[in-house]
Amino acid sequence: MTNPTLDARRLRIDKVTEQLSQTGGHLLTGDQYKASLRDGRRIISSQGEDVEDVTTHPDLRAVNTLAGIQDAQFASETRDVLTYVDDDGGRRAIGWQIPRTRADLMAKREATRLITQKTMGMYGRPNDYGAMMALGFLSTIDRIEAENPEFAQNIRDFVKVSGDHNLLSTDLIADPQSDKSIPRNERPSQLRIVEDRPDGIVISGAKVAGSIGSLAHFFTLSTTLGGGVGPEAAIWAAIPVNSPGLSLILREPTAKMNTPRNDHPLDHAGEELDQTIIFDKVFIPREYVFSKYNLGLLDLYYESCAYSLWSVMTRLAFRAEMFTGVAQVITEILGTDKIPGVQAAVADITLYAQTLKAYSLATVHESVEWCGLHVPNPELTTAGRLYSIENYPRITYLLRDLCGQALIARWPEKVWDHPEFGSRMEEFFPGTGVSARDKNTFFNFVWDLVAGAHAGRVGLFENVNATPPAFVRNLVYSKTDRTAAARRVRDYVGIA
Repeated sequence: MTNPTLDARRLRIDKVTEQLSQTGGHLLTGDQYKASLRDGRRIISSQGEDVEDVTTHPDLRAVNTLAGIQDAQFASETRDVLTYVDDDGGRRAIGWQIPRTRADLMAKREATRLITQKTMGMYGRPNDYGAMMALGFLSTIDRIEAENPEFAQNIRDFVKVSGDHNLLSTDLIADPQSDKSIPRNERPSQLRIVEDRPDGIVISGAKVAGSIGSLAHFFTLSTTLGGGVGPEAAIWAAIPVNSPGLSLILREPTAKMNTPRNDHPLDHAGEELDQTIIFDKVFIPREYVFSKYNLGLLDLYYESCAYSLWSVMTRLAFRAEMFTGVAQVITEILGTDKIPGVQAAVADITLYAQTLKAYSLATVHESVEWCGLHVPNPELTTAGRLYSIENYPRITYLLRDLCGQALIARWPEKVWDHPEFGSRMEEFFPGTGVSARDKNTFFNFVWDLVAGAHAGRVGLFENVNATPPAFVRNLVYSKTDRTAAARRVRDYVGIA
């Protein structure tokens, strides 16, 4: 991939290079991003229908949110947050910058802040997230180099190509839930190499989730989390979403996207649609293969996902900050901000946000170096993740509780426009300092954030996305080094 534009058609990024050739830069506008998705990918809707164009399908309205972030790369007020100037003088997306210093990590953190504010944290796989798995591969590249120097170079080249072309990626790790009485390696769904060729590999099987995959350019695949697989299922690779034989079957939407914005202010902006990803003899060019048959990488989840899991925790920290603002507005509109019990609940929400902020900053200020990259401190990231997901249900409950009847007493725009009852609703339901209709719109927003079906999906996703608490708690135990502290205690007491 020394000159990726020459191989664009074979590497299935020709639609992207076609768009970039119009400007000669390294950034896609929102419209260019949308055009690059019309690349022959196969997407099946929840109604079992082929999606002809992902940029116009009503279930995939999230494309407009992602496109808006692409456009923000060019806006004067956000350009310096979402992009950086590389050594060649060209601007590239900040997500693909290789973090060599703590300042580089802080820049990524600020991009996450901006994108979280634009999406209200409802997207777990926004534009900047996709680079995180590839950077994790880079941070563990010594293990790949030991296996095959060519694979290690493939990783370096993929990161460069992705930055040069403003590619959006999402990761694939989880297998489909299946009959556990059948050995993992014998399950029909197990993704595995079925043919090994000089020019690449052919894989068949399935993966799940891959959130935002239908609107990304690539999946980054790593086989981790548990044994029971044979060497043919041990694969690290990059997979173009428009690969022949690759089919994405969307789940049904939970967001009420096709309603007036005031009825569902968050849902209206779309949602990440998870999917089942079916591989039917999918060819992966040799340039996109990062490891194969290496069972020794199965235990590398903690290390290879260090950036991805930090990104998750950092986004949750900024989402928690937003929760504090929501709590404050709830109490101001309802006029309950002087009640001691209400203040205590807001204090709890604030403590959650401040604690996550401390974790987020500490992971950067105590970053570690792996293979020449600055990596957010993985011990602190793990502890922060556990804190974030264990407390998330309690915090969203507190937000719902602060609302009282306001989450139940909500009505669509058509009721407010009713010639007979609209004016009476305005008279009966005003908030403190806001009209009844504006109060209604605000609590429609809160409903979407913490109470509706979409909010439920996001809550479930956060729990699984950050890895279930029991697993994370084990990582806190097994991956945190307590030897120096134990030695100091022993030395002070005077025991061996």
